[in-house]
Amino acid sequence: MKTQLVKAFVIPALFAFAACSDHGTAPVPEVAAVSVTIPAPELEMGQSITAIAVALDQFGAPIDKGPVTWSSTFPPVAVVQPTTGQILAINSGMTQIIATVAGKEGHRALIVSPPPILINEVNPNGDGPGGWVELFNPIPEAVEMTGWTITGSDGSQKFAFAAGTSIPSGGYLIVEEASFPLGLKASDAVHLFSRFGVQSDATSWQSNAATTYGRCPDGVGPFNLTVAASKGATNICA
Repeated sequence: MKTQLVKAFVIPALFAFAACSDHGTAPVPEVAAVSVTIPAPELEMGQSITAIAVALDQFGAPIDKGPVTWSSTFPPVAVVQPTTGQILAINSGMTQIIATVAGKEGHRALIVSPPPILINEVNPNGDGPGGWVELFNPIPEAVEMTGWTITGSDGSQKFAFAAGTSIPSGGYLIVEEASFPLGLKASDAVHLFSRFGVQSDATSWQSNAATTYGRCPDGVGPFNLTVAASKGATNICA
């Protein structure tokens, strides 16, 4: 009878101890996912930015499980430094930025766009004063022009836009000939560079125009002789 009583108390106690032991052992944290953050989902050609990766365990909590290795699925669009996550946008298009930690990958899509502003109309005005260059913004947002520059044919006469200058969506901005140290000659060229040093647009001419040289239609077509000058307004095309 005593033996039966001992068994009656000991066996349940062993089961209880085993159950407590199973629940009391915490699972070993391991990398289950990698979260990738890019401060700006769309970059402009020439722009550089640093991505951030966080390894997450099976409960969604951050975990430190070694270094991050970075890569880009399409390096011609954007390259990324393997150890730092620094991205450099090279050409317009789309790529995936990948972070790998302990064999697990995290992805983030990245779009690279060309510089948005275009040269739209040029009035070289021979070798006399009074010429001008017209810029056009074809995108849906205003563009801040701080850091943008225009140079002449040899790159020596550079004009930099004043801080705070912007072009509204669908708007125009005129750069007067007086802004160029050497003016605009009858045979010349102008080059427009973004704040990241990437050429946004360029045009050249071999002789003075009876009217002006302009894109027809605005911001889209090639440069041709216009019907009449339209400084700061829609080009007048044949």
